[in-house]
Amino acid sequence: MKFEQLYFFKEAVKYNSISIAAEKNYMSQSSVSYSIINLEKELRTELLKRTNVGVSPTQIGNLVLQKTEEIFKAINEIVEMTKSLQDTGEVKISCIPCICDWIIPMTLLHLQERSADVLLSVSTEESSQVAHDVSSGISEFGILINYGELERNSDLNYTALFRDEYVLYVGKQSPYWGKSSITYDELIREPYIAYRDEFKKYNGGLTNMIGTEALPNVIFRTDNLDSIKSMITHNHYVAFFPRYMSDHDVFVQSGLIHRIPISDKDLSFEVGYVESMKYKLKKIDKIVLNVIKETVKKIKT
Repeated sequence: MKFEQLYFFKEAVKYNSISIAAEKNYMSQSSVSYSIINLEKELRTELLKRTNVGVSPTQIGNLVLQKTEEIFKAINEIVEMTKSLQDTGEVKISCIPCICDWIIPMTLLHLQERSADVLLSVSTEESSQVAHDVSSGISEFGILINYGELERNSDLNYTALFRDEYVLYVGKQSPYWGKSSITYDELIREPYIAYRDEFKKYNGGLTNMIGTEALPNVIFRTDNLDSIKSMITHNHYVAFFPRYMSDHDVFVQSGLIHRIPISDKDLSFEVGYVESMKYKLKKIDKIVLNVIKETVKKIKT
């Protein structure tokens, strides 16, 4: 008896058809039929009722099918168990946008130095969506801004990484270029470029910090951070970006953009990572997470 025979038998029952089972598995109908017939000969019993409208399991066939399902379930469990112990594979992460400009590139470099065979699949979202992705098992873990509702989410475990603060990006065309600070009242009179739904709906980040008071004068929205920075360098537009996470920003380093703190408003925040309480991290997930923590620690020191 071969696994292949049991598999094709299970597929024939699933689709009530040998021809469809063959088509779905990219096999010839004769090959699938031959495999099932040989299984019946070996077991000395008929497993399928064959009619003009399809196939269905016999009474004994139903008993064999039940055991077959148990066998393949056990095989899948073995595969998942071995995957959880491997130090290679794909790791899915959700994170706030600026992490991709700073932590993720450095993490990849450190993983390469360790010769780790890892594929990182990173999606950038607002903090509330990052929490949702991890809680629902879409991502293995996430990096986000700590916000109030996060503490009440029993599906997640949160660990702090570092603190940061939002500062205002201005270009040379801005009247505030060269200023050491700006008040919030001055800010809201400037043309502001918003990232996605910033200042439009609750997102667990900057929008929540500003609250419901007078909001910035949003004149344009985009999901492209480089477009925001480019528009700031060529006009008098402004936008908020994290200070610490933008230290390696090429626009800042090249002198095209100046960063100004808001003098009369506390815009500091904490960044951390979340893990699901329902879905356990695999070995490769833990390796990547540990490298991220080490990367943050090295840059901070």
